[in-house]
Amino acid sequence: MQPPSSEESIINFMAVTGCQDYQKAQSYIQMAENKLDTAIQLYLDFEGVQSQTTQQKTQQDQQQQRSNIQETPKGNVQSSNQSTQRQPQDIALIEKYRKYQEEKRANEDGIIKKTFQYGANFISYFFKNAPNYGNEFLKYLKQHQIQTEIAFQSGNFLEKLKIANEETRPLLVYIHNHQSLMILQKMSNCKALVTNINRNYNIIGLLSSPQVYEQLPNKPDPPAILIYKLDIVDEVALMELIPLSTDTNFEETAQKIKQIRAAFNKEYIYIENIKKEVNSPNQFNQNYYHQNQQLFHHVQQQQQPSQVQRQREDQRQREDQRQRELLLQQQKEAYRYAEQQAMEKKRKDEEQRQQEQAKLIEQQQKEEQRLLQKAQLLSNLPEEPQNSEGISILFRFVNATRTRRFNFNDKIQILFDFVQSQEDDCFHDPNAKIDLIQNFPRLSLKDKTESAIKEVFIDSEMEQLIVDEQE
Repeated sequence: MQPPSSEESIINFMAVTGCQDYQKAQSYIQMAENKLDTAIQLYLDFEGVQSQTTQQKTQQDQQQQRSNIQETPKGNVQSSNQSTQRQPQDIALIEKYRKYQEEKRANEDGIIKKTFQYGANFISYFFKNAPNYGNEFLKYLKQHQIQTEIAFQSGNFLEKLKIANEETRPLLVYIHNHQSLMILQKMSNCKALVTNINRNYNIIGLLSSPQVYEQLPNKPDPPAILIYKLDIVDEVALMELIPLSTDTNFEETAQKIKQIRAAFNKEYIYIENIKKEVNSPNQFNQNYYHQNQQLFHHVQQQQQPSQVQRQREDQRQREDQRQRELLLQQQKEAYRYAEQQAMEKKRKDEEQRQQEQAKLIEQQQKEEQRLLQKAQLLSNLPEEPQNSEGISILFRFVNATRTRRFNFNDKIQILFDFVQSQEDDCFHDPNAKIDLIQNFPRLSLKDKTESAIKEVFIDSEMEQLIVDEQE
């Protein structure tokens, strides 16, 4: 079992002795070489001891008090000099706890025992089956890949408060909303705060929602820190509400939370004394140090992790480590997948670029071949007859007209060669296949390319042909 840290020792020293001076408490701890029992004894020896006469008088008063305090048949605590021994608030607290114990005993006995058992079973069922909003907050941190050393725990509010009470700790509740990520990060970066709350508090994080607020006695605007405990009659009590903002000084907040824990320790001992006085009035009055020494050791033992708690903490740390490693592995896999996708996209883009480039080269080659073929057709045309010799033919293109004379013995193919050798501007689509059409009488020449002109146009000296671009 790990010894308490110097900070814990100072807090416990102040809680047990009632010393309000932090520096003085630190000095006594250092004088005692971090031995808490020795430090407390030194403080009582130097500053808590009265004069011999006062001590004797105090001992006589305590003996008289023990002889006067009696327990009535109903369990009432009475004292003949009660007015000089107790403050009104102490008397009210004793009476409140006494009534609570009486009602508790009545619920455990008699005619309503069975009903109470049903109620206890229902409450236990509710604790176990209430929505696990603490786990939802942990999932939120994981989904948003938020790294924090704050030991947020899984569970619901009432369950965690009950566990914190059993471990003699306050419960710290952090209320978060989606707009508070920067504040959560700033709080997580304050090492003094993180160390303090992890060591001295049970911690649960909750996402702000109407369903979550149904579990809480208080409903502050997020983000906020609420510190709860169970009071002397096991009712939920708010110790502190700390609203948070981007201007919050978390170093000061850490100091404030440390003081709240010290006050909790001191009040715990005070409450235990009240309970002891009600439950065992004849054994209550002792010397201050001896009276609180057993309670202090109980606080110390509760604050130091038990074997089960250490195992639970080790298991939680291993689970956190496993989750971090899993998250890291998922991030690596996501990175590899993204890298593979990027490489595949790059490969496809390069392949598409090469295909487009090849297609463009092919088109250029085809265009060059077409222009070369057009030039060859133009150069291979027979010479045009002079004057009135031969036949004059007018060609009507989509965007132009051309006229040329041909020999009667030329083949019809020469007419097609002449048309195909013309400029691209004459055509709607220079690459389209063409037919030459005589309008009247209607005649297509594409099947007569081997015939002579005189065989098709008998005794004609002039003709008009339509250049028909076919799809």
